[in-house]
Amino acid sequence: MKSKPPIKKYDITQCALYKCRTKRRLEYLLCLKPGDLKVIDTIIGYHSFEINKKNSQEKRQITAPDRTLKLVQRRILYLLQRVIRPDWLISGEKQKCYIDNGKAHLDGRYVLTIDIKKFYDNCTREPVYQFFAHELKTSFDVAEILTNIVTYNSGIPTGCPTSQIMAFYAYENMFTEIHDLAQRYNCKFTLYVDDMTFSSQETFSKKQLTRLIDCTLRKYGHKPKYAKVKYYTPSDYKPITGTVVTPEQVLSVPNGLQKTIYDAFQKLKPAVEEINCSLEEAKQILSLKGQIQAARNIEAGKFPEILRLTNQIKTPNVEGVPKQKNSIGRHSRKINIPQKHAVK
Repeated sequence: MKSKPPIKKYDITQCALYKCRTKRRLEYLLCLKPGDLKVIDTIIGYHSFEINKKNSQEKRQITAPDRTLKLVQRRILYLLQRVIRPDWLISGEKQKCYIDNGKAHLDGRYVLTIDIKKFYDNCTREPVYQFFAHELKTSFDVAEILTNIVTYNSGIPTGCPTSQIMAFYAYENMFTEIHDLAQRYNCKFTLYVDDMTFSSQETFSKKQLTRLIDCTLRKYGHKPKYAKVKYYTPSDYKPITGTVVTPEQVLSVPNGLQKTIYDAFQKLKPAVEEINCSLEEAKQILSLKGQIQAARNIEAGKFPEILRLTNQIKTPNVEGVPKQKNSIGRHSRKINIPQKHAVK
C-alpha cells in the first residue's frame, strides 16, 4: 500500500488567522456571511452523551457541538491544522494515529507512562484566549470570539473537532517544559492528548522524573493520575495508547482488544450457518469487522480465520447511503447560519 506524501506545513506566522484584527476579516476566514458574527452566540449549542471507554465498563461523557457550530469549528481546525507543531505530538495530527505513539517507542527498553488526571475537565478558557491573543496575535475582540466558539462552560469540550488541537495549544508551554525534562533524562517523549510516554534505551530514575513532571503539571493547574503512572523494564510488555510493545520490541495487539474480538465472534458464530442474519447481528458484525481491522492495523494479518468466517455471514445492508462529509476547506462555500438567527 502506497504511503501518502507528507503534508506541507508552515510556520504559525503564515496561518490565515495570524494577526487577524477585524471581525470582517474573521467572517471571511470562517466562511461566514457579513454580519453573522453579530449573532454567533446564538449558534453556540451542545449536546451530551456517553460512550464506553475502551476495554472497560466505565462510561465517558462527551459534550459535542450542534451542527452549525461544528462547521465553524471545522473551519478553525482547517486553518490551524497545517501549522508546524513538534514531532513529539501525535494526537490531532494528520497522517498520525495512536499506533504511531506505540511505534515511536519500539526502541525504548525502559518506558514510563503518565496520564494527566481529568485533563479536559481542567483545561480552562483563559489559556485558550491567551493562545489566540498572544500566539496568533489577533485583536482582543477577535480572540474573544474565537475563544467563545471553541470553549464551553469555561473549558474545552471533549467532542469538538477543535478539542485536541486547542488543548495542545492552550498548554503548549507546559508540554514543551515536560519535553525538555525528558531530554534531560535522555528520554524520548511523545504526547497523545493526555497520555505522556517516555522511553530510553538506558535505565533512568522514574521517581525523579515523575516528581519533576508533577511539579510542572501543577504549575499549570493539572496533576498526574498516579494510579496510571507505570514504569516498565526490558522484560515487560509495555501498554502504550491502545498498543503493546513486547519485550522483543515489536508492536502487538493488546489483550483487551483480542478478548473483545474473540468474545464478539463467539456470540456471532451461529450466524455463520444461517442463510440470513438479523439486523442486530449485522450491526454487531460491522462492529466486529472494525475491531478486527484495528487489530490488523497493529499486527498485519491478525485474526485471519475469524475474518474469513465473519465475511461468510450474509448480512442486510446496515450502513445505508454513505454520508457526504461537510468539507470546510480552502474552497468552502459559505456556512449558513440558520435563518432564525440571521441579522435582519
